Amino acid sequence: MKLKRIDPNTARSDIFRAKRQYGFWFGVALGLGFSIFTWGMDAIALSRYHGLYPWVKFMAGSVTSALAGGIAGWLTARVNKSLPGLVIWLVTALVFAWLTINLPLKFAPQAIEVIEPDVRGLLHYEYFAEFGTRVGVAYTWIAICIAIAGLLQLPLSDSAVFSTSIMTKLWPMLIAVVLMSICGAIVDNSMINEPLRSAVMAADNTIQFLVDNQGKEMDKAEARKMHVGAFRTTMDLVSDQRRLVVSGFDEALGEIKVLVRFEKGWVECLVLYNQPLACEKVKG
Repeated sequence: MKLKRIDPNTARSDIFRAKRQYGFWFGVALGLGFSIFTWGMDAIALSRYHGLYPWVKFMAGSVTSALAGGIAGWLTARVNKSLPGLVIWLVTALVFAWLTINLPLKFAPQAIEVIEPDVRGLLHYEYFAEFGTRVGVAYTWIAICIAIAGLLQLPLSDSAVFSTSIMTKLWPMLIAVVLMSICGAIVDNSMINEPLRSAVMAADNTIQFLVDNQGKEMDKAEARKMHVGAFRTTMDLVSDQRRLVVSGFDEALGEIKVLVRFEKGWVECLVLYNQPLACEKVKG
């Protein structure tokens, strides 16, 4: 990011241009802050638990959020009034709220099927009417944070645009990132990502237990605790090399199906509130 240094005595057109430029980058920073904590942390967690293409949501969300935020920041700087700017940011919050639900449930499975043709026909994502309510809940949290950041944009930008200090220029953006990181973390843990992620982690923990104890006599109590019985009909397919992805779910996101790609074939496991119940071979 390269911001033009502006002298207060420069022509008004150059000043307005600099403010719009700064507004754009302010919005980009805000959007990226939201994306990092809404999908970035989710991607890091899934990558640790052998997730299949865990970065798809984050990459798509980052581009979309940064672009939406950049446009909102530019428009707010252009109108240069707090109330119209607040309206612009609240409309942008709708975009973010829509993404929090639709990105993992609609875009992600389609993208994975393009990247990994073998999963075509194995991902059964249904968009239930109840998910519309989740968009509304997400919007409430996002609107609060984005309204605060939006209202701060214009007063903070005035000093930042004319400053020769890089920290003074970055400070308003850092405030926006912090606000949206709080919001992103709340949305990540209370909307769609957390239950889907937890199901994958639960299935992977059971698989890791099986891998660690291959050829050994398992303690029966520990085996029950780790839900080893879920893999009793697919034990011959279990391997250390694997990739997991959610393949289906119910309306409450309590009953979730997790698809596992092993070296010798594909297995689908039913996970009920983070407890693997039964797995069956579906392809291989």
